[in-house]
This record gives sequence, structure tokens and C-alpha cells, in this order.
Amino acid sequence: MRRKVAVICDFDGTISVRDVGHHFFGAFISDSHGRSDLLHRWKIGLISSRECLVTEIDWVDASREDLDNFLSNELLDPYIKDFIDFCDRRDFKTLILSDGLDYYIDKLLMKFGLGFLDYRANHLVLSNGRLAGVEFPYYDLMECTMCGNCKRYHVEQLKNEGYYTVYVGNGYSDRCPAEHADIVLAKGDLLDHCRREGQECVPFSNFRDVERELTERLILAE
Repeated sequence: MRRKVAVICDFDGTISVRDVGHHFFGAFISDSHGRSDLLHRWKIGLISSRECLVTEIDWVDASREDLDNFLSNELLDPYIKDFIDFCDRRDFKTLILSDGLDYYIDKLLMKFGLGFLDYRANHLVLSNGRLAGVEFPYYDLMECTMCGNCKRYHVEQLKNEGYYTVYVGNGYSDRCPAEHADIVLAKGDLLDHCRREGQECVPFSNFRDVERELTERLILAE
């Protein structure tokens, strides 16, 4: 009997070519707010990603139209659609986990014909056509307050359902869930973290690499 496989992917900088949220806030937050210091405090663990995101939303001066115009130039990994087809043909479950905002994830997935994909993210609140706040439906699900969306919780849920878990990511919010997945494919900050901590992982550049690795490990090895 073929084992159940769940492929769990980060969005910003993993499925998307660049970190959409990071660059959006960088474009629409005035330098006078000291955002670089805010991000530094988040990266060294002095504040949570929830606190960081709430502050960024409070500082940003942008409308829905501004965000939509910004998103018009964003791209996804050129091989992501082929990879999703690969997963579908083999009955691999796919789930996107993001500590970013649902609004731009939904917009970009729809734009590139992937609106059917399941994802979990923080919820952007709009009021009178402007960015007004953020809600955290997946916060503190494992008694941890460092992330807005507790990615480890979702990984553990899938493991409890009997799935063999594959985690694909690149950033700070991917460090915790990657420690609990069965296979980790990493690039960027996540790859640096895994190498620094001696955690086993497979480097990748794009989703063609991910498809090739899963073919060798999960299909040809059967």
C-alpha cells in the first residue's frame, strides 16, 4: 500500500519568486518609522512575527488598489504549476502555510491558475478600501507565541492523520515546522539555519528540483 504523502510549502520566497509581504511593506512604509530596526528585533527573537506584522500594518499607508497594483508585478516559481500537477497525479496532498497575508496569496494563486490550492495564512483586514489591520486565526495553537500562523501545528496535524510530511521553505518562520517534518527541502535563510544546526535537509533552487528529489525518494525508491 502506497503511503500517504503531504507536501507542505511556504509561500513568500518559496512559491512566490520573492518575499511579497516584505517588499510590499518596504515600498509603502516611510523610512522615518525605523522598519529596519523592527525587522532586526524580529529576526533576533525580541519580538514575535505577530507583533512585527501588526506594527507594519499600522505603519503602512496604502489602499486595496495600491496593493493590487503592486501585486501585478509579482511572479511565482516558474515550475510550481508543473509541480502541483506532479503531486495531483500521485495523490500527494498539498498545503501552503504562510506567516504572511491571505489577501495577496489568494490574488496570486488565482492569477496563475492555482486558486484551488489549500492554504493557511494570517487574515488582512480592509476597511473602506484601505489596509486596516490583521487577524491571526492560527496563532498560539502549540502554546508558542513567536509566529502569527503556527506552522508546526499544521505539520503535526498532518502527521497525526498518518501523512509522511515533506516541508519546502526558505525563511525564518519555516525553522520550527521544518524540525518536525519527515523531509525538508530548504533554501535561503532556512537552508542556512539547517546547516548551522546540523539538521538534515535537501537544498533546492526551484520546484523542478523539488519534483526531482521527491521522484527519487518517494517514487523510484518504492
